Amino acid sequence: MRTLIWTATIVFLCWGAAVVALFLFRHSLIYPFRDWPRADQVAGVPGAVAETVAAPDGVPIIAWVVSPRQGRPTILYFGGNAGSLPSVAPRLEEFALHGFGIVAMNYRGSGGAAGKPSQKALISDALAVYDAQFPDMPPVIYGTSLGAALAVQVAAEREAAALVLETPFARLCETAQYHYPIVPVCLLLPDERWESFRAIGAVDAPLLILHGDADRVIPLAHGRKLFDAAPEPKQMIVYPGGDHNDLRLYGAGADTIRFLEGLAKGE
Repeated sequence: MRTLIWTATIVFLCWGAAVVALFLFRHSLIYPFRDWPRADQVAGVPGAVAETVAAPDGVPIIAWVVSPRQGRPTILYFGGNAGSLPSVAPRLEEFALHGFGIVAMNYRGSGGAAGKPSQKALISDALAVYDAQFPDMPPVIYGTSLGAALAVQVAAEREAAALVLETPFARLCETAQYHYPIVPVCLLLPDERWESFRAIGAVDAPLLILHGDADRVIPLAHGRKLFDAAPEPKQMIVYPGGDHNDLRLYGAGADTIRFLEGLAKGE
């Protein structure tokens, strides 16, 4: 009996330590940003220039900007939690080569940029970039993974020509709970809600969701929950065998281009 009590005590203490650690380091886990490569040094995207927009709290936000060819929309792009723009340069290059405009926001605290990331700060930054870059013509808002949650928040508060979400989650803590099933994650993220399934009801734009059925980071069911909560018009493309970061190997890039070209033609 004494051995059983000691074992239960150790297990409880380990569980408690895990809960405390997750709460204390939640921002580092959600935003594992790195200083390198630097986002103010544009490379790999034809025609791109780095522009700076001042956030409401004064932090300079870097964006890579590419002008569109005539008749093409501009994409307001938000990447995943790698954070820095150089990590998504190949994807941005694909858009640029097809003539689409680009405004891609680097996240504060990544790529050598100042500031500390949080849900509140990133949404504020994104809205500042939107207001500075799109005073007249609404963009296509595109987000990947964590960036999909940011894209939903912006599209809920600003006009969008369309919304494209790649490997999105419905609610951050539910996805975290999938990875840490014995920890009450939803109680430990009071300031990092990212509840896309609630915000998406306010989006008034055509929606495209791209997701793989073998996604080991954000399960397909989480993307389907978001899709089900979204208003029409909407479509979802599921890629058999597709994981979290390889959907372009399954045709997601071409599908996105076709969707955007259809918008440009008014289809």
